[in-house]
Amino acid sequence: MTATTVTSLRFKDDQYKKVKELADFHGVSVTKYMREAVLERMEDEEDYNDAMANLNASHGETVSSAEIRKRLGLS
Repeated sequence: MTATTVTSLRFKDDQYKKVKELADFHGVSVTKYMREAVLERMEDEEDYNDAMANLNASHGETVSSAEIRKRLGLS
């Protein structure tokens, strides 16, 4: 079994109400909704950092989507 850690968050009442409404709308618990939101944000940060590393490695050189399609034989 994977170890887990419990944490707590403090929200203003109106903020929590909004989170609860969104969780209810999606049919999940508040805990699951917040966990998924945090994990998605972490993934976004990772994607951004990877993209920036690739851009820096290319010295700013980019390729248009048209060129990508051409290279892949999709045009």
